[in-house]
Amino acid sequence: MSFAAAVTVSIAAALTAPVTAAVADTPPPVEPMIVGGHPATSAPAGITSLQYDAPAHGAKFVNYHTCGGALVFRGWAVTAAHCVTDPPAGAASGSTARRFAADAAPIPTADKAFHVRVGSLDRLSGGETATVTKIVVHPGWNWAQGAPKNTVSDIAMLKLDHLLQQPTVQLARDTARRGSKISLYGWGVTEPDSTSTDLPLHLQQLDTRVTAPSRCADAAMSVGELCTDNPSGTDGSCYGDSGGPALATVNGVQQLVGGASRAATEFCGTAPDVYTSSPDFRDWIYHVARTGNAT
Repeated sequence: MSFAAAVTVSIAAALTAPVTAAVADTPPPVEPMIVGGHPATSAPAGITSLQYDAPAHGAKFVNYHTCGGALVFRGWAVTAAHCVTDPPAGAASGSTARRFAADAAPIPTADKAFHVRVGSLDRLSGGETATVTKIVVHPGWNWAQGAPKNTVSDIAMLKLDHLLQQPTVQLARDTARRGSKISLYGWGVTEPDSTSTDLPLHLQQLDTRVTAPSRCADAAMSVGELCTDNPSGTDGSCYGDSGGPALATVNGVQQLVGGASRAATEFCGTAPDVYTSSPDFRDWIYHVARTGNAT
């Protein structure tokens, strides 16, 4: 499993897929990672690969998987806000903003044409595809400035150009409690090799639990977020898993309880991860789907 590009030592890492500069073949400055998921045997309802085309930055940036997401309505998917916004200009390496975006040469959001693939185990085939026609970012999202006192609100909604026939994921009503069993899903980096930027084609799954918020204190965890455990101290989300779903089984049905936001350290799998708690933003998600507006 995996999140975003590497960050400066001592601050938490976001989970978007690593990006390399188009003018060089050298890998991005990602850090060693120990993950430990396994191939999912079936695609959970609403599973989404968020991709973009930015051919001006290199041929590899076509159908480029950057984050995960979840189809919550037939015409709307939810992902992490940092997947679809640019960090503040001139953000210092030690600032809170750097927790989420630290690509060596990030591609501006304006240069990306986003689309999704929904309902497939394979991020490059199967399921259904749709173009993202509108991005609605939570009004509280400000690259975690003021966290943990202020709510981070790392969440955004993606309007699709047509209604999909794929089943949507059920949105949990209640915040997942400490000790609750959850499964994390994503197409993030799976190898502990710091020189590898290859992402798996097959969806990965990691079964874990919600753990104490204090264990994510180093990631400036705020209200409206979950701290997910890293089994054996070696497994967790990593680069490429941002926005990907955390699902809990309620009455035999998988329900969406969170979306991947960031790690508690820059080393994947070595510490718990922070997930935006989907039920805490349930009213906002419904509001956006009804009105198309953030407020």
